[in-house]
Amino acid sequence: MKTDRGETLMIVINSIGAFIRKIKTICLSGWNHWNEYQDPEKSPGINIHSHLIGDLLVSSGIISRPQLEEALAFQQLFFKEAPGEKDLDRAELVSKARKTRHKVPRLGQILVKKGFVSEKDLALALETSTKRVKDLCRLDSNKLAMALESGFIINSTLDLVEVLALIMKHASIVTDSVASTLMLMDEKTGELVFSVPTGPNADELEDIRIPPGEGIAGWVAENEKYLLVPDTQKDPRFYSDIDAMTGTKTKSLLCVPMKSKRKLIGVLEVINKQNDSVFVEEDALLLSFFSHHAAIAIENAMLFNAMQNRLEKEKSIAQKVAESERLRSIDTLSGGIAHDFNNILYMIVGNSELALEYIPKSNPAYNNLEEIKSASLKAAGIVKQLLNFSRKTDEKLMPIDAVTVIKDSLKFLRSTIPTTVEIHEHMPDDEIVILADSTQIHRIMMNLCINASQAMEETGGTLKISIEKIFCEAEDMKAFPDLIPGNYLKITVNDTGPGISPKIINQIFDPYFTTKKMGKGSGMGLSIVLGIIKNHGGAIWVDSSLGKGTAFIILFPMVEKKTVIKAKTEDEYPSGTETILFVDDEKSITDMVQQVLEKLGYKVETRLNPLEALGLFQSKPDSFDLVITDMTMPQMTGAKLSEKLIEIQPDVPIIICTGHSSLIDEEKAKRLGIAGYIMKPATMSTIAKAIRNVLDK
Repeated sequence: MKTDRGETLMIVINSIGAFIRKIKTICLSGWNHWNEYQDPEKSPGINIHSHLIGDLLVSSGIISRPQLEEALAFQQLFFKEAPGEKDLDRAELVSKARKTRHKVPRLGQILVKKGFVSEKDLALALETSTKRVKDLCRLDSNKLAMALESGFIINSTLDLVEVLALIMKHASIVTDSVASTLMLMDEKTGELVFSVPTGPNADELEDIRIPPGEGIAGWVAENEKYLLVPDTQKDPRFYSDIDAMTGTKTKSLLCVPMKSKRKLIGVLEVINKQNDSVFVEEDALLLSFFSHHAAIAIENAMLFNAMQNRLEKEKSIAQKVAESERLRSIDTLSGGIAHDFNNILYMIVGNSELALEYIPKSNPAYNNLEEIKSASLKAAGIVKQLLNFSRKTDEKLMPIDAVTVIKDSLKFLRSTIPTTVEIHEHMPDDEIVILADSTQIHRIMMNLCINASQAMEETGGTLKISIEKIFCEAEDMKAFPDLIPGNYLKITVNDTGPGISPKIINQIFDPYFTTKKMGKGSGMGLSIVLGIIKNHGGAIWVDSSLGKGTAFIILFPMVEKKTVIKAKTEDEYPSGTETILFVDDEKSITDMVQQVLEKLGYKVETRLNPLEALGLFQSKPDSFDLVITDMTMPQMTGAKLSEKLIEIQPDVPIIICTGHSSLIDEEKAKRLGIAGYIMKPATMSTIAKAIRNVLDK
């Protein structure tokens, strides 16, 4: 059955009337019940005006605000702690509330027992409260219904901007005023801030602040009472300068405090009645009633915004954790692949070297074997670069030839970039020496070039990398105050892609900012690049236009010291006659290394199982001059095996080999008392020299 708007309004009005009559009955009977305050079992329930009476006592100067807060805090002790999630059942909550009400002393009881107030003062406050309800009962029902409906409307949204706009609109409707102004309290300073001013030049009031207690609004906030000002020209507290700023001529005004849960959040002010009359007590009561709903609406909207911000932060943290876990997984995966791949390369390098020992150089196969060995060592270098790229490494700055390092990076890059993207290099023939970590320079070039190629992967294009020496004057360094005038290496990475929008160009170096599709990037690449460059004392900036491509320009300070490159020597492999125990779980590796070591003159025993090797060593510890063990093996790691061997024979020399392991490196090996450390794949020369270095000590 449908009802029209008039019928609905009458229902609301009748409901309000019944509600007001109920309040009136309770308050008029309040004095009779007051005599029973010492016996809570006889009372009808917690007085609906308990907080209002407390506020009346404060505003009358009978008690202080701290005394009221102390009494209310004491009253709260009688309420049980908030129920947990398992208790959030409505019926159970209602039942608990009904049981609790008889145990909670009234505010009046507490104030009297603490000696803050006398019974006479309390009775006067109750009379004042009763008078206010009588005044409320005399209000026009239609106006009261309008104020209540307006309260419902402003509480119908949680958007703070919308809430404030609705408050301003409906405050004027409720009081028939020309304009309204909302001033919120700055909790840190106690100042009132013009949050939603009105008038022809309202924008002029941006961040205008009223000191505590000053002006009409300050007085209302300090005393927490409404104030009627029939003629602003006769009230010395009125700020006439505000009218000059806004272009409004304020004749009369009404200002009421805005409180939510006993907390003052600001003041609401209405200016000039529509019919040029003045505001009266009825307007003050209506606006006070309305301001209570407005304060709750503002608090709810602010709480909702705070919760949204918190959820966004938690979401951001969750994304960072997920990204961190993903990167950790990639690191673990790449480490496992590197270990297996280096073991394979170890076998290829070792067997090719053994074959080269038996084949004369005149044999056509000799050159083929040399190529196999060379390609395997290059592959090992690529694996090392991949590991350095996927994990965080400590930057070891030393003089390097940047031209050589960048050329090596581009060789590796070619296999990862689509063939639709052409790579053009413009490199000088001379060295350009900078103080840097070559691994991190690789990382910079990989990030920038892969980003550029991804921008062109659909349409194709040209990736241009150029390097040059430049001298920067002090005038050129204004944008980079950390840099000083001098000689710099300038790297430019230019693409012919779609370019970067001016709207986001200032965000591209922010962590986790990305415009790529899901799975295409984490948003960390450019932030990592920026961090590396700053740690190297350099600078980076971007030049881009939509439709015209993008250029990243990097500066690194040059240094004078030249790179020292040690020439490789083809010395004969050092040999020996000692007895070596070799342990590795890969049979093909133990067979290959046994041949290598025997060819070098050593006596060799091998084991595929670390426990068997431990048993063998325990049975005859004096029989072995050296132990060489792999790191990653089933049942026991090489590091653990080394510890056990040292317990048996403290002075036994041990060399540990690994394709890759997060559990061991050269420094950790030294701390464990291990004499030597070899990274796979190792050449015969490397193994031979490592053995002699350990044994000859």
